[in-house]
Amino acid sequence: MAALAGENTSVYTPFDLEKTCLHVEKGDGMAFAGTWTCAGFKGNDIVVSADDDRSFVGLGTKPTESCGYRKTFRHFNTALSPVEWRLREGKPFAAIQRWRVVTDDEGNTVTWLVVSALKGEEACPVHYVAGSYPNANEQARQAADDLAEDFDCAHDTPTVDSTVGADGIDFVSCDEAKED
Repeated sequence: MAALAGENTSVYTPFDLEKTCLHVEKGDGMAFAGTWTCAGFKGNDIVVSADDDRSFVGLGTKPTESCGYRKTFRHFNTALSPVEWRLREGKPFAAIQRWRVVTDDEGNTVTWLVVSALKGEEACPVHYVAGSYPNANEQARQAADDLAEDFDCAHDTPTVDSTVGADGIDFVSCDEAKED
């Protein structure tokens, strides 16, 4: 179906670290599993690193330099495929990615949707939606559409929609994350 003029749309890019991504940095045989570069959408790539059973994901035109690449959940986690790119007039302005996060010592997990703004060479989380939140996918798209364009990665703090309690991530601006 053709999108109406001015209507935001989505495209999806799946990735598989073993099959469709380039392994650009080998692991150390211990905690660091390596770094992969994966095809994204219209010049916005996906870079995934895995260290100590936690994923770090950079998106955008300079993904390893983006604020999002320096942030992850405190608990063991995995970034999941695909990435949903939100488009306005055919140009990506935000991305949404689902994550699986371990919640306890028994290995129980929850999912989170991380909404990131694509701001030229910078990409940063603007909003988090718990996977159990009512209409989580629609909520994430709405957050992308409402928040990403005006979000100031350096100074603004991400927001959250959750019914599961503790989120397991620090809600700080990119400038504050650099200080850690």
